Amino acid sequence: MSRSANAFLGVLPIIGCVVWFFLKVFQFQTSPEQYPDGMVILQLSKGWLEGRPFLFDTIYGNHAQQHNYYFIPLIGIFTKPMGVNGLFMAYVCFTGLFFWTYHRGFARFNVAERRATWLTALCYVFGPMAYFMYLDYFGWHPEQYFIPLLAFLALSLAQRKWGMFIVWLTLTFLVKESSIVLICCLFLFYSVVDLVLLNPGKHWLSYIVDRRNLIITGVSVVLFLIGLWWLSYLNGSQSSRLSQAFSNTQLNRTFFYYIVFSCAIGLLTFGLGLIPFIPWLRTLPRKGLIICVLASCYGVLFVMFATEALYYFPTIYPGVSYPPRISGLWAFMLSAFIYLSYRLAQAGVMPGQNALAWILSGCLLQFILGSFLVAHHFNFDAKPSTIRDNVAYMINTRFGFSPYPDGVARQLHGLAKEMPVGSEVIVPFQYLRYFERVYPSFWPQDGQLPAHILGKPLIYIYEKELVKNGAYRQFPGKGYATIPNEHLLILADSSWYKLKLK
Repeated sequence: MSRSANAFLGVLPIIGCVVWFFLKVFQFQTSPEQYPDGMVILQLSKGWLEGRPFLFDTIYGNHAQQHNYYFIPLIGIFTKPMGVNGLFMAYVCFTGLFFWTYHRGFARFNVAERRATWLTALCYVFGPMAYFMYLDYFGWHPEQYFIPLLAFLALSLAQRKWGMFIVWLTLTFLVKESSIVLICCLFLFYSVVDLVLLNPGKHWLSYIVDRRNLIITGVSVVLFLIGLWWLSYLNGSQSSRLSQAFSNTQLNRTFFYYIVFSCAIGLLTFGLGLIPFIPWLRTLPRKGLIICVLASCYGVLFVMFATEALYYFPTIYPGVSYPPRISGLWAFMLSAFIYLSYRLAQAGVMPGQNALAWILSGCLLQFILGSFLVAHHFNFDAKPSTIRDNVAYMINTRFGFSPYPDGVARQLHGLAKEMPVGSEVIVPFQYLRYFERVYPSFWPQDGQLPAHILGKPLIYIYEKELVKNGAYRQFPGKGYATIPNEHLLILADSSWYKLKLK
């Protein structure tokens, strides 16, 4: 029974990674949401490999003026051959590699420790909270990678594998300008845990006001300010997103509701993330101090993500609960647990009794509260007809690798496959996803040309009904041929059309 249970637990991360990958593939292909941010991140990841400006996209233009997204171009090795699916493949590869490394790292500890820590990591990464975060109804964001990267960072530091530690530290730092705050909070928590394990009998203040902690804080503050200065420098005379976020703030009733709602989300998320710690903390000296440090670091991160959300104020929902933001909070709790549990195992500190009961109870509470805590725009649909249609789609599309089997979607996706690398197209917003292989822009509401076009678009696509109503202000001149379609006016570059489609 024990061997069978271990084998079952061992294959769960493999099953989880496979399910996670195809979940996102079918969400992108079949959901009514358009995932504009997913298309943006796709372009940022592979554009530089296809001769386009670094960190430039057709929706926002120079994205480097908004965020220090210097990690995402590395994912181009996945997205150049796989398109948007490469974003998801990179995530599951990082996640699978983490669990493989995690399993090897705990091999020398006893069975009870291995099972408890393994099951806890599974609940963090594949549990209900992670499910809602991973779906990310706007598509995809670099912050999604915080979960596997911070988990790797925590594990490599706990194992004192300094080479891998430098690798994961660098990759985490490059994710976003706010990464250094996450890193700082994690390092402070790690430092206090080590100091307590080294000498649990000191005064509590000596664990906080420590030379190492002051160095961690000082270096992190300097790096954070450099990151903000760099964004300000790139923006020039324009105001930064942080300045715009503060300018949106108004001390009124809506702002009060925003604070109340955000605090409720933050407290409940912290409580859910803390539950797996309890079996270990019950046997740990200075557990009150450890919890206070964990809560304080979490509070700093909460304030940071709540401030980021002010950019969209007076919107209250999603705010902090938006998947890219709450994913950072969840990743912090996961990595803190990984470090604590590994260091306690090294010190011979065993988890308390009923560890599995605590872990499963926490997962159940995630199931109950997850849909409230993490913002989403979808409903579960378990009708037999819906399930049958979804299964049929999976089969017809070879599990999503030959998407859009019929209709307008098939025609547009087929056109994109025939276009040269780096081509630009202008399409109605709802057709963006079909052009993941190239660089689509969507028509603004005023019908003018989009602002971030680098060259001559290969294809213009218009809705015929809107053409009749005079909604479009811009049409190409000579040199374009019409591709037949019942509902769309598709104008393609004549030379390319004759070469590829005629």
